Amino acid sequence: MLFIRNASIQRKLTLVIFFVSVLGLSMTCLAFEVYERAIFRSSMISELSAHADMLGLNTAASLTFNDRDSALNLLGALRIEHHIVAACIYDRRGNIFAEYRRAGAGKDLMMPAWHEDGEQSGPDALTLYRSISLNGEKIGSIALVSDYSELAAKMKQFRETSALVLIVSILVTALVSSRLVRLITEPILQLAGIAAKVSANEDYTLRGLPGDGDEVGTLVSSFNQMLERIQERDAALQGAKEKLELRVQARTEELQKEVAERKRAETEMRRAKEAAEEASRAKSEFLANMSHEIRTPLNGVMGMTDLALETELTPEQREYLETVKMSGDALLTVINDILDFSKIEAGRVDLEAIDFNLRDCLEMSLKTLAVRADEKGLELLCEVAPEVPEVVRGDSGRLRQVIINLAGNAIKFTDRGEVALKVQVEASNEHDRTLRFTVVDSGIGIPKEKLQSIFDPFSQADTSTTRKYGGTGLGLTISSRLAGMMGGRIWVESELGRGSQFHFTARFGIADTKVIEVGAIAPPEVLRGVSVLVVDDNRTNRRILEGMLKRWEMKVRCVEGGDEALAQLCAALESGKPYGLVLTDMHMPGMDGFALVERIRERPELSTATIMMLTSAGHRGDAARCQELGVSAYLLKPIRQSELREAVARVLGAKEQKGAIPLITRYSLQDAREPTGSLRVLVAEDNLVNQRLVTRLLEKKGHFVVVAGNGREALEALEKESFDLVLMDVQMPVMDGFEATAAIRKREEGKGIRVPVVAVTAHAMKGDREKCLAGGMDGYLTKPIRPQQLDELLEKYLVSRAETTEAQESTVSKK
Repeated sequence: MLFIRNASIQRKLTLVIFFVSVLGLSMTCLAFEVYERAIFRSSMISELSAHADMLGLNTAASLTFNDRDSALNLLGALRIEHHIVAACIYDRRGNIFAEYRRAGAGKDLMMPAWHEDGEQSGPDALTLYRSISLNGEKIGSIALVSDYSELAAKMKQFRETSALVLIVSILVTALVSSRLVRLITEPILQLAGIAAKVSANEDYTLRGLPGDGDEVGTLVSSFNQMLERIQERDAALQGAKEKLELRVQARTEELQKEVAERKRAETEMRRAKEAAEEASRAKSEFLANMSHEIRTPLNGVMGMTDLALETELTPEQREYLETVKMSGDALLTVINDILDFSKIEAGRVDLEAIDFNLRDCLEMSLKTLAVRADEKGLELLCEVAPEVPEVVRGDSGRLRQVIINLAGNAIKFTDRGEVALKVQVEASNEHDRTLRFTVVDSGIGIPKEKLQSIFDPFSQADTSTTRKYGGTGLGLTISSRLAGMMGGRIWVESELGRGSQFHFTARFGIADTKVIEVGAIAPPEVLRGVSVLVVDDNRTNRRILEGMLKRWEMKVRCVEGGDEALAQLCAALESGKPYGLVLTDMHMPGMDGFALVERIRERPELSTATIMMLTSAGHRGDAARCQELGVSAYLLKPIRQSELREAVARVLGAKEQKGAIPLITRYSLQDAREPTGSLRVLVAEDNLVNQRLVTRLLEKKGHFVVVAGNGREALEALEKESFDLVLMDVQMPVMDGFEATAAIRKREEGKGIRVPVVAVTAHAMKGDREKCLAGGMDGYLTKPIRPQQLDELLEKYLVSRAETTEAQESTVSKK
């Protein structure tokens, strides 16, 4: 095969003609041979049939008279037919009557068995069967066996003739094809030679000799035209090349100038970038230092104000201190907004991904705004759709920040009515859920032309210098950026004078549902089937309370005023199904909560129901009056679902057991869940005001406190005695908090003990928390210190110590 591929085109064409001719002649010879075989066989059958018919006619009498000798003589006449090797006559029963064998056939030649009329072909012979009849009656049959000797001789002669014809045809074909092939190959070879010269010398002036008017001639003409075109284009390209070289030379000179200018520009840009980075670092350092310098004295102002408010004061003094506290909170909000906006603008805000209870997060967020809402006489509501998951994965702190911003704005711009937070599922899949949060208010509304600009930095709907409500204009901007970081968006629907609806979406991961413990005072079964009368003038609040109570399988009836409540109580009493629990709001038009309770107590038959009071904000004397009227619980709205469930379970459990418990408030619920005990706390703080503040906060909770003025003094105190917790300021003279913590951890190596160290710092920039944890600290607390945050921290270590003590006692008891 390789020989044919590498052969010249002349040889290939010659071989093609040769092989085609041989194939054609071979097929013709084969066809003739098949035809001759078929003709010879047909002729043999006809001849045998004639002999069989003649013998059958002559041997009919022999069969009739059973004359075997006569039959043998008749069969002997077949000697003249050399190709017949045997013959056999059968009687009517198929038995052999007479037989004939050709001389030299031998006795081992088997006579054919009787068969119906017809012929049978074998590999060496052909057998013909014919019936013998007499007067139309079959009296026997005859079989003639003929070999293929004549056919073999004839086929041999035919093959010899075919071979001779084939050889002669091949010779003639070779002679003729060699001449004819040159007519095709010579022009092609000529073109190949010219193409090789053109390729080697790049001489496009060469031309092929014109051929005939056939396809080969057309090929030569086309090849010559191609060379002419190439010659023309080569000339054009040469001219273009010369022009291009001139242009390239000119452009190179221009590029050299541009490169020089670009290098100068890059140098200037690099210097500008370095200057911008230096400015950014300076800005970050300035913000960090300003945060520290402002938060440190503010911590003392706000902390000492809280402590002073817990002492006996004249009304005028309390008013002054409350004004100071309110101003401090406003200042802290401004500082936090500016720092948060700076961190977001610099891309230094990262979101956490932890599992948290969504309902608790929302309810606690609104709790911080309850006092502000009550001061303006507003209902503050939280409504979570049933399909919203209880536990989700995300950043609870940033979600709380957005909720407080939006709800705080709603309270600020609403003078009457309500502010409600609604949560529902926007979209969900197998990996996460997108929730929609809506903050609805009945405030002043926003003009249409301001609906988009309010999300811009330092922008408010009212930008005049005499604006009534104040604020930095950063709250909505920060909320918008945080919503985007949480995989959602924020928008507003509002009409001037008819309130606003702020919507934002956020994507949260799916977390494992955790059991929400509501206290172990009474089992949940005590709630099932209890008839509850809800009295509240706010329709949304009634719907929220009804949803919570029905979820606990309680029977709920809602009314909107005191008169309706009394009517319902009387009707239930007459029907023999009195209410077991009355859940009433304090502030209602016409008849408030206290007046309703007084009316109920005036009628002893109605006083069988347990009464719980809900209020938007507590005032001095309210708890005492509740105790006088026999109210079982006094709780602040918006009430947390877990708090309400635990309070209802407590009061109903005490009633069922015919016991008496003190008035249940949010403080008593919190105290019941807080672990008891005290901690030995080492406070490392250089600021005298902050020392006194933290010491007072800790001692009020019953903890033992030792103060160190710097890191070195803290190390000396740890050498003298052991502590359950170290509150470590970061910036201190002599030895700062990081150095002191590193020294503490080095001392603990190989001892199997670890003293918890919590950073207490005014630094609140991105990376400060991570830096503290990387430095060996166990926690992070920012200034100004909020009592609630400090209580949560202390509770964590009280629980940890209790668990450790329990484990040690269990180990000792096992031994």
